[in-house]
Amino acid sequence: MALKINVFSCSGNKLLLLILFTSLQMYSLAQQKQIPDTTILRIDPSNAMGGNCDKIYSDINYIPLENSKQCLISEINKLEVVGGYFIVLDASSDQILVFNKDGSFHAKCGNIKGLHKNPSIRRNMFRDFCINRYRDQIVVRSGLDPENLYLFDYNGEEVGKTALANIDNVKGLNGINYLDKSTCVYAISSIYANPDTSKYKPFELFIVDSISSNTIAEVPYNPNEIANAKWMDVQIVLAGPLYYSGINGTCFFTRSYDYNIYKINNRGVSDIYKVLLPIDISLPVDFLVNEEKYRGKRIDYLTNNRQKVFVISNVFVLGDNLLFTLNTTRYGDENKILSYNLGTGALYSLLRISPDVTSFFLPVLGDRASIQACDGQSIYSSVSSLHMFNSFEDNKDKHPNYPPVLKKYFSTQTREGNPVIIQLKPKAMFK
Repeated sequence: MALKINVFSCSGNKLLLLILFTSLQMYSLAQQKQIPDTTILRIDPSNAMGGNCDKIYSDINYIPLENSKQCLISEINKLEVVGGYFIVLDASSDQILVFNKDGSFHAKCGNIKGLHKNPSIRRNMFRDFCINRYRDQIVVRSGLDPENLYLFDYNGEEVGKTALANIDNVKGLNGINYLDKSTCVYAISSIYANPDTSKYKPFELFIVDSISSNTIAEVPYNPNEIANAKWMDVQIVLAGPLYYSGINGTCFFTRSYDYNIYKINNRGVSDIYKVLLPIDISLPVDFLVNEEKYRGKRIDYLTNNRQKVFVISNVFVLGDNLLFTLNTTRYGDENKILSYNLGTGALYSLLRISPDVTSFFLPVLGDRASIQACDGQSIYSSVSSLHMFNSFEDNKDKHPNYPPVLKKYFSTQTREGNPVIIQLKPKAMFK
C-alpha cells in the first residue's frame, strides 16, 4: 500500500521538502564509512602500580588439564575460552584440543581429511585457528592448504571447509577473526600489502561479509610510514595480530613497530587507541622509513636496544580496562603486561602483582608471561607443570591451604604433566 501525504499549504510544502532533504542527508551520512575515534593513551610503564593478589583479584582459579595419553600437550601456543570449553593449539604436536571448563579432556582435532603431513616441509596441518562463536565452530588455517579454511565443531569433528572469500592474496593472510555469523576480518601481512611488490590491494585489513559479498578495506599500507615491505624485518609475528576483545562483535588489531591499537567491528575500525610511550623505550620515528639506516638491520637494532617496544600484543578489554602486552627483547621485563583504566587512567603492571595466600603462593601468570584469553568476565593465562611444582616446593614452609583440585593435582601429577590454566577475576576497583 502506497503512503499518501496530503499537503495543504505552500509553507507545508517547504516543511515537507526540508524534512525529506534532511532525512536523505542523514541516510547518506549513515551509509558513509564511519570515521574512527582516536584516543591518546600516555603510558609510562615505570609508573605502573602493583600489589598483592588479594588487592587486585576477587577470584583465582587453577584448572589442571587432564594428563591422559590421548591429550598430552607440549605447550599452549594459543588459548580460546568459549562456552563450556577451553580450546588449545599445541603447535609442536600439531593438534588442537578441546577441554571442558573443569580441565577434563573433551575432544581433539588431530587430522584434516585429504591432507597429509610432509616431514620435509615446515608447514603444520594446524597452523592457526580462530573461533566462530556465532556458529560454534573452530575455524582452522592449515599450512598444507592455504586456500581454504577447515571447520570443526567443539566435539573435534570436521564439519566442512570454506574457501577464503573475497581475498586475492591468501599467501599473505596473517590472521582471522569472526565479527558475527557472516562477517569476518582478515589481516594481511604488510609484506604482501605493499603495491610496489605485488598485484595486491594496499591494505592490511579486509572485512568480508560472506552473504552480501561486501568488503571493507581498512588500515592502508602507506609507503611514507612503512618501508619497502618485501623486507622481512618490517614484520615480527607473535600471537595475533587479531585478538577477540572479550566482547562479542569486536576484536583488536596491532602490527609490528606501530603503537596504535585498532578496535574493529563489522562496519570497520571503530576506535584507535594511540599509545604514547616514553622516548627511552620507543622506536626512532624514522624506524620504518629510513631504509638507508635500517634496511635489513632492524632485528639487530632490537637486539642491541632491548628496552625498545617493537609490538603491542595480547589486547583485551575487561570492564573499563584495556589490557595489553608491550613486547621487548629484554628478558624478565616486569613492566610488559599492563592494564589501563580508560575512565580513571589508573595503570597496573600485572607482573608486579605478587602471589599471596589467595593464590596459594602459586604463579598468577604463566611461563609465557602473558594474558592469553579473555571472556569478558575473567582473564586467562597458563603455566607449565614444571613451574607449578617448583612453586609448590619453594613455598612448603608457608603451608598453603590448597583447595581439593590442587591437592589432587600435586599428589597425582608431576613436573612433566600437562599445563594448568589460570583464571583471574579482577575486583571492581581494578576494573
